[in-house]
Amino acid sequence: MQILECLAGRSSLLLAFDQNTLAALSPVRQSVRVPKIFEKDGYMFFFYSNEHRPIHVHVRRGGGEAVFEVETGVELRESQGLKVRELTKAEALAEEHRELIIRKWHEHLNR
Repeated sequence: MQILECLAGRSSLLLAFDQNTLAALSPVRQSVRVPKIFEKDGYMFFFYSNEHRPIHVHVRRGGGEAVFEVETGVELRESQGLKVRELTKAEALAEEHRELIIRKWHEHLNR
């Protein structure tokens, strides 16, 4: 059993997970292939092989990660561990490479 501290605003909550549950919840999803779309300025843009609609992209920098929906425009869906300026830069890169992201999504996922 592993204890994790989850922060929610100013308070925190301690949660206990067994290793199997923790592995399933891991943002790394180590058992799933992670096709890289591109990397720039320390930001790695990728998606998982078992993705779902709407079309979106994951971006990782350092220990942080964010998800942007890109199907109808670039919009932040979620983030963890990235500073505001890092999110701003990641969003700008997603905007700049939006067509590439969508093309790679269709190529890799055959959709």
